[in-house]
Amino acid sequence: MENEKREIDLVDVIKDLFESIKKLVTNIFSFLGWILRLIYHEKIIMIIFCLIGCLAGYYVSRTKIYRAEVELRFNANHDAYFYKNMVDPLYNQCKYRDINSIAQHFKLSETEAASIVNIQSFYYVDVLIDGSPNYIDYNGIYNALDTSSAIMPDRLRLLVDCTDSTMFKKMEDAFTYFFSENPQIVKENELRRNQLNEKISATTNEIVMLDSLRKREYFVRKRDVELSTDKMVVVEREMKLYHNEILTLENMKQQLVWDRDVFEDGVCFTNHFEYNPHPINSRIKMILIFGLIFLTLGFIVSVIKVKKDKVFTYLKKDI
Repeated sequence: MENEKREIDLVDVIKDLFESIKKLVTNIFSFLGWILRLIYHEKIIMIIFCLIGCLAGYYVSRTKIYRAEVELRFNANHDAYFYKNMVDPLYNQCKYRDINSIAQHFKLSETEAASIVNIQSFYYVDVLIDGSPNYIDYNGIYNALDTSSAIMPDRLRLLVDCTDSTMFKKMEDAFTYFFSENPQIVKENELRRNQLNEKISATTNEIVMLDSLRKREYFVRKRDVELSTDKMVVVEREMKLYHNEILTLENMKQQLVWDRDVFEDGVCFTNHFEYNPHPINSRIKMILIFGLIFLTLGFIVSVIKVKKDKVFTYLKKDI
């Protein structure tokens, strides 16, 4: 008896569920039908707003804007926060079209500077703090309180928008000049290069000393020891140890020379500014975006017009 009651209750639950789903679907279709009727009755408003949106999209897309990104690496002893604080003011200068300041910062003509419409920088985030970047924080979602992730201190992502795509060939030199104008970076980079030169000199001297010692030990030991197989094996083994130490020092020297000559400036780029040949504000894209935005505004205006009595009644209510 109890099992039959449970089965009846389960059937009732299923029936109620299907009734709720049926009611929901009916309400959805009724609402869609009401929207269609609203659009039909207020088609003049909808068409006017849609046309305004298309014209706005066409206007915005008159001047093509191209975008390029690059990874900026730091050679001087500063972290990503320091360099981002240097780059961030450039965003406002582009936004408010301070062409003269941009031209001075990048050592460009005013015509060239005028083609730069946007400059932004973004952090690389290391989620597991294992020394490798996991994502670029384009949307500012990084949480400084999250101890499981960290800002990578040795790099930034630079984003540049230009109306003239040929400008990207000059942006690498322009940014190098921009950072070289900071006296603190210049001073620290000179100190870094001097320290590298000292390490290279010290390593070279140590290599020469070990090489001389190896030759001396070899000839002296070979002269003094009896020419027995066992003693000669010991001599050859010691010479091999000298050779391995010298080889290690040579590798260290090559790396130091690489760091000094390849990373000559306070900053460097891991690649060139490579831009997308398709503009970010293509005509079709802008017309569709602005057309949909203004179409939505037209729909809202139409709803307010049809429901104006309810809207005014609601607005007149006490807060």
